[in-house]
Parts: sequence; C-alpha cells; structure tokens
Amino acid sequence: MHKRIPYNLIRISNIFKFIAFVVVFAFTFILIFAPYGTAKFHAVDSKEAFAAHAALVSAIGLVVLIISRLVMFFVCKKNGLIHYATYIAWILVEVVAITLFCNLYAWLVGKVHYGLPIGYFQIIGDTVLYCSSILAIPYIITTLFFELDERNMYIERFRKRVGVTAEKDEKTQQLLFTDEKGNLKLSVHIDSLFYIEAADNYVNICYKNKERTTKFCLRNTLKNIETMDFSEDLVRCHRSYIINFKKVKILKKEKTGLFVELDDKEIPDIPVSKTYAQQLLDKFGQ
Repeated sequence: MHKRIPYNLIRISNIFKFIAFVVVFAFTFILIFAPYGTAKFHAVDSKEAFAAHAALVSAIGLVVLIISRLVMFFVCKKNGLIHYATYIAWILVEVVAITLFCNLYAWLVGKVHYGLPIGYFQIIGDTVLYCSSILAIPYIITTLFFELDERNMYIERFRKRVGVTAEKDEKTQQLLFTDEKGNLKLSVHIDSLFYIEAADNYVNICYKNKERTTKFCLRNTLKNIETMDFSEDLVRCHRSYIINFKKVKILKKEKTGLFVELDDKEIPDIPVSKTYAQQLLDKFGQ
C-alpha cells in the first residue's frame, strides 16, 4: 500500500480515456441489466425514454469522475504521486458520491415523474450494489492496464538507457562501454580486451593499453553487460568473468577445477565454473 500509483493513471489523456471507458461501460450495463429500479420505469416508458434515463445516470457519473480526476491530477502535480492506499480511498469516495447522486436521481424520477411510492433509502441498497458492480470492472481493468503499460515503458527505457550499452562497431571492432546511466565511459578494441570481471555493482575491464595491461572500473553489472550484443568471441566462463576467447592460450584442468590462461603473463589464470564449462568447450570445438 506504500507503493505509489503509476504516472500513467494521472496523465490527462489517460484520465479522459479512463472516464470514457467507465461511462460507456456504465451506459451499456444500465441498458442491459436495468438497475436503479429502472425495470419499473421501463414497464411504463418507451425504450427511447429508458435509454435517456440511462444516459442521464451515466452523465452523473461522468461529471463526478471529471471533477474527481482533475482534482487528483492537480494534487499529484503539486505533491507528487499518491500512494495506492490513498488511491483506493479516493476510489471509494468516488463510488460513494456517484451512488448518492444516482440514488437521488432514481428516487426523484420514480417518485415525481412516475408517482411510485418509494423512499430515498428504500432503493439505496440496490443503488450501492449496482454502482459497485458497474464501477469495479472498469476500475480494475484500467488500473491494471495503465500499470502494465508503465512497466513496459520502464523496460523499454531500461533497454535503451541502462545498458551497458556495450555496443560493437562492426567496422572498427570497438566495444563501447557505458555506465548504468547510459554514459559512455570506455571504448576498447576487441583485440585489446582480455576479460571483464564482476565486482559487486561494478565491473573491472582488463585490456591492453600502450603495451601495458590496464584495468578500468565501471559502475555496472556483469549481468547487464552479458545481455548486450557483444562480439561472439566474448564468452561467459564464470559467474564473475567474461573472457575474450581470442586471448585464450590454454585451457587446463587442475585439482581445484578448470582454468584458462590468457595471452598475457601478467594476468593470473581465470577459473571456469561447471555452469559455463560446456559452452566454453563448445567454443573450442568450433
């Protein structure tokens, strides 16, 4: 309940989509199920007049929702997105307001226009039931839709921004490494790269620079890097290592497990875990 509602719920365009959906749903529901005692009205009225009553009841909901959602928009704009607990309370207030106004309309029409012997509180139970039924479905559908839509937007942004956007230039064979915010931090030629090592929320990129073995610390994760479109020569061999297969000199088995020796005397042997051993062996077989 401490989670905040998705921003999509208070976008002006989505507010009016939500309202339109609720009103159309309500109008259709009333025509089909004839709530608010309208079955009695329908018995003495034409179909056209009954549809007019349905339209007026829907219009009541329309006015209440427009006022309520615009107030919500300005509240969120001023104070930030509200929590789900507040949003649920807000919905309950909307339902109560719509129920009271619709009940008043049904009572006035029944008593004044049709002369039916009904009291305001005689039909309140049915009004609560029908209002809850009408509003529950579109409320749930639109909330889930906008929540899912916002998550999809975040996923898309994540793919574009976060990444290691270690992208490979096909002509220059350069690997472009960016941090978790998408800022370019390092460009390394594929032939100069030895390995990439995980270090908590950072990675160490080991490469040859002016004949010297160098390490560059980058704020990102190995998991993010692995998802990028690397050269096929970059292979995961361990939960903490991605190696450049071009630099592998020897694969050897010792008492403590498999290790690869890279083409640089300064670099210690890199472990190969059982999880990634087969894909590395398959690489040797290609």
